[in-house]
Amino acid sequence: MIALSVARPVEPVAIRPMMRCLAVLLASLVAGVASAQNCANTSIGAVPLIDLGLGAYQGFAGGLYGQGQNAPPPAHQARGLQRAAAITPRDAAGNPAPGGRIVLLSLGMSNATQEFSAWIPTANADPNRNPAVTLVDGAQGGQDAVIISDPTAAFWTVVDQRLAAAGVTPQQVQAVWLKQAIRLVSGGFPGGAQQLHARLAQIVRIAKQRYPNLEICFVSSRTYGGYATTAANPEPYAYESGFAVQWLLGQQMAGDPALNCDPALGPVTAPWLGAGPYLWTDGVVPRSDGLTWTCADVQTDGLHPSPAGRDKVVGLLQAFFTSDAIAAPWYLVPAHAAAVAQFGTGCAGVSGVPTFHANGLPRLGNAGFQLGVSAAAPSAIALLWWSSAQALLPIAGVCNLLVDPAPALPVWIGLTTGAGLRIEPLPIPSQPALVGATLWCQWLVQDAAGAPLPGFQGIAATRGARLQLGL
Repeated sequence: MIALSVARPVEPVAIRPMMRCLAVLLASLVAGVASAQNCANTSIGAVPLIDLGLGAYQGFAGGLYGQGQNAPPPAHQARGLQRAAAITPRDAAGNPAPGGRIVLLSLGMSNATQEFSAWIPTANADPNRNPAVTLVDGAQGGQDAVIISDPTAAFWTVVDQRLAAAGVTPQQVQAVWLKQAIRLVSGGFPGGAQQLHARLAQIVRIAKQRYPNLEICFVSSRTYGGYATTAANPEPYAYESGFAVQWLLGQQMAGDPALNCDPALGPVTAPWLGAGPYLWTDGVVPRSDGLTWTCADVQTDGLHPSPAGRDKVVGLLQAFFTSDAIAAPWYLVPAHAAAVAQFGTGCAGVSGVPTFHANGLPRLGNAGFQLGVSAAAPSAIALLWWSSAQALLPIAGVCNLLVDPAPALPVWIGLTTGAGLRIEPLPIPSQPALVGATLWCQWLVQDAAGAPLPGFQGIAATRGARLQLGL
């Protein structure tokens, strides 16, 4: 860690009283703005769609894809894989080209631009991201679903300007992340969600018209809105926006020609539509993966994400695009290349959430490849759990095992150092048959400050990691 030393300028004595007065005024203004938050509204008692299953909210079942299902049905999944396979680097005219670009574009309102723009540095620093992928933030503050569902809106001109500034063209846009809401929404439920559903359908059609090579659009609903005191998009409308997305996907899965993505079924009017990362949780009540949304996660208006809130969404975006079956094939490095991608949410211990490390990429012949864990409990039992499949299995409290224990793969056991560090060697043999092989792993560390686990003094865990062996 590099310590920065900043010299403090000398203040003329004459301005110090003025500085004190300004400080008092600023403090009073901040206090007045902070009071705009409704930090007491920590829950609305609704069940996140990913946990609702076949349980009903006012007569409507949960699941991102309806009928309690969080994964696309087989036929829709197959179409998504077909569209993902069509994503390839393209030149400025949209022709496939080895040195071309794959543009992942965000569309939406203020929350979307704040979250996506915060993710871009993380995505760009990820060595596992396909170098052909270019992220462009097209979402804009104040531009709700009503505004951008008009194809003549200035919103779309600004998007084109941002694409040009990034050195790419509309013909290179092949994937979109869409997150939208209706400002000052009304009509109750299901009326408000039905309005948003109709606007979302129009937006994805406009996007397909403007970006002819757009293949896939992932759609996310709102984060928790219970801390807001304005009528812009409060609860339960924020929660109910998840049903608008669910109904949009259902409309396409039902074969509506107005949202057709399959050229074998007729004119293509929309990209393939899938559920993006699900962002809503019931305030401070943890959902199944442990996500909570506290008053510290919003700005003083109670509506927009704070830096802490943006970081949570960044983690969800990063995990989604590096592990989703429809996103990962084109977002990550090609199948023949080695990659390490983290996913899921770890669980905290004495030093917070332990950190997963890889000292490089699992390339064939890399005899020095190592995996490690840091920021863990000192001198504690550490398990590196291996599997050939991903999972989400409760361990204790909000802590989940992110790899499937069913496949018979070894579990490596050792002790962390006094500094909470453990490193395990994993030499990669030079066997061509291993190219493309995928392994999943996660560190679990005994930790009295972690999730309660009888006989184990509690448990802390890193995020999961997907290892792709390659060249």
